[in-house]
Amino acid sequence: MIGELGLLSLLAAASLALLLGCLSIIALQGRRWPLLYWLPSLSYGVTLFISLALLLLGECFVTDDFSLLYVAQHANSQLPLFYKIAAIWGGHEGSMLFLLFALSLWSAALTFFRRHFPLRFFARSLCVMGWLLVILSLFILFFSNPFERLFPTLAEGRDLNPMLQDLALIFHPPLLYLGYSGFAISFAFAVAALLDGHRGQSMARYSRPWVLAAWCLLTTGILLGAWWAYSELGWGGWWFWDPVENASLLPWLTATALLHILAINARRDLYPHWGILLALVTFQLCLLGTFIVRSGVLTSVHAFAVDSARGEALLALFGVVTLASLTLFALRVRGGSRVADFNLFSRETLLLAAFVLLSVAAVTVLIGTLYPLIFSALGLGSLSVGAPYFNQTLTPFVLVMLLLVGLMPFAHWRHSPKVTLWRLAIPALLALSVALFTSCLGELPWQAGMVPGVTLALWALLAPLFAPKIHWRSWLLHGGVAVSLLGMLFASYHSVEQGSRMSLGTQITLAGYQFTYRQTELRVGPNYTSERAQIRVSQQGQPITTLLPERRRYTVREVLMIEPAIASGPLADFYAVLGDNLGAGEYSVRLYYKPMVSWIWGGALMMVVGGLLALWNRIRRSDAMAEDK
Repeated sequence: MIGELGLLSLLAAASLALLLGCLSIIALQGRRWPLLYWLPSLSYGVTLFISLALLLLGECFVTDDFSLLYVAQHANSQLPLFYKIAAIWGGHEGSMLFLLFALSLWSAALTFFRRHFPLRFFARSLCVMGWLLVILSLFILFFSNPFERLFPTLAEGRDLNPMLQDLALIFHPPLLYLGYSGFAISFAFAVAALLDGHRGQSMARYSRPWVLAAWCLLTTGILLGAWWAYSELGWGGWWFWDPVENASLLPWLTATALLHILAINARRDLYPHWGILLALVTFQLCLLGTFIVRSGVLTSVHAFAVDSARGEALLALFGVVTLASLTLFALRVRGGSRVADFNLFSRETLLLAAFVLLSVAAVTVLIGTLYPLIFSALGLGSLSVGAPYFNQTLTPFVLVMLLLVGLMPFAHWRHSPKVTLWRLAIPALLALSVALFTSCLGELPWQAGMVPGVTLALWALLAPLFAPKIHWRSWLLHGGVAVSLLGMLFASYHSVEQGSRMSLGTQITLAGYQFTYRQTELRVGPNYTSERAQIRVSQQGQPITTLLPERRRYTVREVLMIEPAIASGPLADFYAVLGDNLGAGEYSVRLYYKPMVSWIWGGALMMVVGGLLALWNRIRRSDAMAEDK
């Protein structure tokens, strides 16, 4: 009965969303303004029914209702409770329902803050959100129903994919979905601006807090995804340039470019059409990412679904939204942009350069991601575009961006700054000195490849602290990028690894540390059995930490999973992977020493904190402006 109630809730939500979209059009076209006052109730009603559907699906997981096909495929009675909750979005159907829920939350938030917008602009924006909710609801009802019944009912479920039974995966997908759906707000604002003929300045003022909020959520989601790859997959890396990973990176790049162009739009009313176009493209890339992950066009540990019908429906959804929005852009956008009256070394130039660099980087990633898929779809065989392509093509963009980040605090609007030379020279010399010193560390006598990256990353981190006025929010945002890049550089150039056979008492020296195999334990978990090694890490006889890598066998799916052991620190991580059982108490073990890898996560957290502080500042300003009206 709960499943049927969930399906009825979805039908009710789709009906209200359709009424929301139609009523907005009728009211605006017929100038029947009293009808607009029904829009908030309809918006909240859609969110209420979608939330109810999600809660009912969660109830089915918690109570082990294996009469639902989706629950039977992704849960088991032995699965711990918090993983049962994570299983709600652990498969295709549930993840699409959560995406619909996230979209409805943003619609409700837009309704809640409606006093900040002109009535017509709000109505048009909410109309766009309503039709997006209709389209996604219909896709779920016809192609991705999580409440489908299973006959005959199973006594036990298949269990959640062991790869997804990880703490990071409880929060990673919801944050990504919240970020993806958040860009629907700026998409709706852009469409409303095109329909109303507003200039980009008003759209930029309305959009910036919403884009920043979605950007923070997406950044946190990507951070947790990278941590999951590092801590769960057992290969010691954090980014594989997998098409599914790129699917989240693409809207992140364009959203970051959008934030920079919106800063120019809001302050100087320049390049308004670029802001509108980027708002459209960012949400389109979110839909493209949904298609890549859930269409079955590729095989990946991150991907959902292999159903071609769903893939075709998602491709049609992406095509309709993209074609309609870009056609509207082409029809409504005309000339009339203001003359760019600013000097070469002004803040406008630096922001515009950042916008161009980020946009070109996004195109580069898009080409590398889609080219193999298109090559295969045309029947030309298989083609792989891997890390070397992305690293080599994106490195110049990253280096130039770091240079601009260090210069930004010294720039002024419209005019070139008058900067005392020492303010630039001291951070530049400090950065270069540290880069030259660190390039001599490690097993190789000279690692010149690190010098440009470390120099410019330190420059971006230190130079803003020597500016006449320190903007701490901006420093956290941009400095976080620099800190993450420093972690990537040191972990890439100075990591040391060694694979060997280890048994009781075996000792291996790696990077000046001693790794001693102490014992093997046999353990029984809630839905698995495991072999867990105990490896002590010491230096000159002084114990530092103990690593506990595992080999888990999940009893229901009969899958063997490797659980790496990680001891994290500010300067280095110790990382151990327990491999094959070679008999007689001997195991294949791979050990890693990864310096400064934790700086990757620390830098990402700095970006998120800086973004949240900037968002709070925007909200305070918006509230003050609303009270003055």
